[in-house]
Formats: sequence, structure tokens, C-alpha cells
Amino acid sequence: MNVAWKTDRGHVRNSNQDTVLVDREQGIFLLADGMGGRNAGDVASEIAVKEAYACILKETARTVCADDVPDLLEKALGQAHRAIKEKAESDSGLHGMGTTLVEMFIQSTVAYLCHAGDSRVYLFRDTLQQVTRDHTLSDYYVARGKREGEEVSPQLRHVLTQALGTRDCPVPDKKALQLKQGDIMLICSDGLTDMLRDDEIQGIIMGHSGRLNEMVNALTEAANKKGGRDNISVIAVGIEE
Repeated sequence: MNVAWKTDRGHVRNSNQDTVLVDREQGIFLLADGMGGRNAGDVASEIAVKEAYACILKETARTVCADDVPDLLEKALGQAHRAIKEKAESDSGLHGMGTTLVEMFIQSTVAYLCHAGDSRVYLFRDTLQQVTRDHTLSDYYVARGKREGEEVSPQLRHVLTQALGTRDCPVPDKKALQLKQGDIMLICSDGLTDMLRDDEIQGIIMGHSGRLNEMVNALTEAANKKGGRDNISVIAVGIEE
């Protein structure tokens, strides 16, 4: 695997509430985006990544068959959720903190995904395809046919229906993707996707084929040029022979 990642504060936020972890050797890739407008989003995202990573390492140290991996990732996400809630309950200054979380675990030629929130995973294979769904009120209404995408107010696009640290334990989406040589997996926070359309992201990927460090830098720079209204985090994983 060829791997590159970058996290950037952007042009508007006073701090970076995103947390990224890359363990190429173990095939573990995590991204969390602390909930904007909440207390200590950066603390929440750090706890989420730390706890999820520790759980995944512990569970994969045992003999784990492929069928067990999705439940393993859900267990790690749940452990992270509980740790955030416990921390918030012990410190009134952290009350209400929360975060998104994307977990990607690559074993051989399969990428296992588990996520809650609106941080995304894309697969680039000739064209760009979003392989996760946003856990927002906007997507909730559109998926149920209550509204068309263009009818949804911008405010609803940022109201999360799933997140870690909230009152109820999130019910994450889980997926397994068979990978091919030349595929690129892209994990990103909404600081990228709020600034750039999918076709713009695809154009940058195609313009930096095989040069992942340049790619993640170019994606971050393009999002900042469009305003950089939020923290921007990107992980790119290229599948090689």
C-alpha cells in the first residue's frame, strides 16, 4: 500500500478538532471530526481515535477470521463512544462533546469500513464513488423520499443523526469492499467535501495519479482556496501489486 495523509486547521477555525491515525503496517486508518459548535470537539476526536485503535489492535492480535472483522470494528466504535461519554460525565467543561469516526481496516485485498457521522470514504477506480452515506438529517429525508436533495436546507446537511458521545449509542454502517490494483481509498472530513464537489475531488486525484503526497496536499490547498471554512483532513491509500 502507498499511503499519504494531511490534516489542516483551515482558514476560519481557531483550532483543529480533527484527529487522524495511520498505521500502514497493520492496515488501520482512522479519522474523527470533533463536532463543530460543541465543547471540546478536539478532545472527543482524540479519545475516539485512541480508544478505537487500542481496541482494534487488541482484537486483531488474536486469530480473527474475515467474517469477524465488521463486528470487531463496531465493537471498537462502541468502546470509543462509551469512553467519550465517561470523560464528559467526569468533567462538566466537556459536557456535550461528540465526534464522527471512520474506521478502515485493510486485510489483503479487502477494505472493511465502519463509520458514524458525515466524514466520508470514497473509492477511486477510474471514477470517484462515495461508498459511505452521510448520517445527517439531509440524507435521512432524501433517502426516505420526503425531499429532493436540492430542497434540503443547508442547516440540515450538518445535523448529525449518528455520532459518538451523544446520548444514544450510534448504530454504525459497516461495509466490505474488494480492492483491485490501482484503486485509491480516500477518507476525509467534511471540511473537504463542503468546499469541493465530487467532480473537483476526482479531477485532483486524476491529476496526481501515483503521487499521493502531492494529491492530499492539492486537495487541502483547493479546499482552503474555496474558503477553508472548517478543519480539513484527508487520508489516501493506494492499492499496489
